[in-house]
This record gives sequence, structure tokens and C-alpha cells, in this order.
Amino acid sequence: MSDEKKEEEIIPKEEKSNEPEPETKEEQKKEETSQPKEEKDIKEEKEKKDEKVTEQKNEVTEENKVKEEKVEKETNEGTEEKKEEDVKEKKEEDVKEKKELTDEEEDRKELYDAIRDLKPQDASDNVKSKLILLSEIHLEKKRVEDDQYGKEYDELQDRYDKQYQKIYDKIDDIVNSTEKIEITAEEMEKYGITETEEPKAIDDYWEKVIINSRYFTITDRDKVILKYLSKVKIVKFPENVVDFRVDFYFKPNEFFTNEILSKKYIYGKDALLKKAEGTEIDWKSPDKNTTIEKVKKRIKKGKKYFNEFKETKIDSFFSFFSQVDDMNFISDEVSFFKEDLFGNQLEYYMDIVTKTKNEGLGEEDEELDDGGYNDGGNKGGKHEGNDGKKEECKQQ
Repeated sequence: MSDEKKEEEIIPKEEKSNEPEPETKEEQKKEETSQPKEEKDIKEEKEKKDEKVTEQKNEVTEENKVKEEKVEKETNEGTEEKKEEDVKEKKEEDVKEKKELTDEEEDRKELYDAIRDLKPQDASDNVKSKLILLSEIHLEKKRVEDDQYGKEYDELQDRYDKQYQKIYDKIDDIVNSTEKIEITAEEMEKYGITETEEPKAIDDYWEKVIINSRYFTITDRDKVILKYLSKVKIVKFPENVVDFRVDFYFKPNEFFTNEILSKKYIYGKDALLKKAEGTEIDWKSPDKNTTIEKVKKRIKKGKKYFNEFKETKIDSFFSFFSQVDDMNFISDEVSFFKEDLFGNQLEYYMDIVTKTKNEGLGEEDEELDDGGYNDGGNKGGKHEGNDGKKEECKQQ
């Protein structure tokens, strides 16, 4: 019995010795603390790696995005350029086609359409056939007129314009000269000159020429300014023999700062007048502007009356420089300057052109002649010149 007990005592002891010894509190705490720290470091390291991978992916994505945008932009630019080129080519084709139609093709189309639309009772097939042949001969005449006559006419006109300008320059020199003019005793007796005054310029020469031409609308206020007009000159342009400009030279005055007021007349390649450009007048103050007038209007407010002033445009000599839109007036101005004013300036100065012209007019006609058109309407003068014939011929 004692042996059995002894054996029992031994067995539990061995079992007890196999179990791990209990840890102290400090060791347990240390183990608990170290365990999470390691996991945290691993987690943080993993997160950093993930962030780095994400950043790399974002960089690659951004780089790809930039490349895609660049490719897309280049593609769009190429497409836009192609579109622009296509549009440009189409415009050029349209212009070319339009140009062809505005010249001989247009004339041919107009003639052939008219022949085609003839009714049987108006023209037989035989007549239509002959009209087609006559149309071709008519177009041949127009080709000669446009290609040969027009070009030679412009060159001839330019040659004579240059000769005329030399004569006009001599006139200006004499008009503005302050040197003594030597005349013979015979001339003094013939023209009733008894004594010679101190030589000076003819200050009112162009003032009288412009007023006596009766071409422009001239107000009393305009006449005051025209006393400062010293010279009028026509200027040609070397790049296009038909383009020209008219310059009006003014002495310093209290009305505007411009020394020269000009109007330029521009022709197209077809030698037809296309447009005009006038100088913008720099008036020193609104009340000096002769193209504007303050109109007084009496208005009633309640029981009282007040005067209200409103600015309105009026016809004036200086309106001529802003009148550039109405081609009927512009064409008439061209004829007036090139075929009338400069060639007849001496007669206008002495006011003998109108007197001679009025001798053959009745009372009613004289009233019309003393009236006139506004802003460049023809108020008299010789407008039946070569230039007028040319314009009419080319427009037919």
C-alpha cells in the first residue's frame, strides 16, 4: 500500500514538471508590448510600399495621360489644319470660279440664257443658231476692249496726266509767287495796267475756283474757312496708274489742325472705280465743325417751356471728305476733278465758265443751274471728257 501511494505521488510531480513555468507580470507585459510594435512596423512598411506603388502607378498614369493629350492635341491640330486647308482650297476654288463668272463666262452665260429662253414665236432655230454665233463675236469684241483698249487707254491717260501735272505745277508757282512779274509796256496798255503793285501771291485763287465751280455745297461758314485754302493738287500713284488723290492745302487756322485734307479714289483690277477714302477732319472744337448744326427745339415740361439743342448733320463743303459710300457721287467727283476743275481753273477763278454757260439757258434752267446737288453733286462744269466715255464704255 505504501508503494502504490508512493507511485501516485511520483506521477503528478512529473506531470507538473512538464508544464511551462508561469511568467512574471513584467515579462508578460513586455511580450504584449513587443508583439504589437512588430506588427505595427510591418504594417507601416507595407503601407509605405503600397503608397510608393500607388505613386508610381499614378506617375505612369499621369505620364500616359500627358502623352495621350499630346497625341490627341497633335491629331486635333492636324485635323484643324487639314480643315483650314480644305476651307482655304474651297474658298480659292470659289473665288476662281466667281472670277471666271464675273468676266467672260458671266457674259456668255447671260447671252446664252437669253437665247435659250427665246420662245419659238420670237425666234426660229435658224435665228437662235445665228444668235449663238453673234454672241461669240460680241464676246470677242469685249475681250479686245478689256485686254487691249482698256490697258492702252489707262497708259495713254497716265502719260497725258503727267504732262498736265507739269502745267498745273507751273500755274501753282505763279499763283503763289511773291516775285515781281515783268510785263511789257504794250501789255500794260492793252490790259489797262497803269502801275505795278508790290508782288504777292493770289491768296483767294483756289477759294474763288472752288466757289465759282458751283460743284460743292458751300455755306457761309465754309466760305470763312476757304479763305485759308492755298492750293489744290492731284496726285497719282505709281503702283496703279488709275488711282489718284486730291489734296487740299490749308494755312494754319482756328477751325481744324489738318494742314492737308485729302480724298483718294481707288480702282479695281477691272479698271472700275471701287471706293473712295477721305481724310478725317480734326476740328479744334465742336462749334467749329461746319458739318454739324445745333438745332433749337422748344419743348414744354409741365407749364414751363425750355429750349433744347440737338446736333444734326448738314450739307457743307467739308461733308465732301466723309462722303465715300455713294458710288454715283464718287464717280461724278472723279469726272469733275479729272476733266473739269483743274483744266478750267482759270475760267472758274474769273467766273467766266458759268457766265458763258448761262447765256444759252432760260430762266427755269438758270434756277436749276444755281441750285445743285449735295455732297458732291454736279453743279456745273464740263463732264463730257474722255474719262467719262471710258467709264461708260467699260460698264456696258
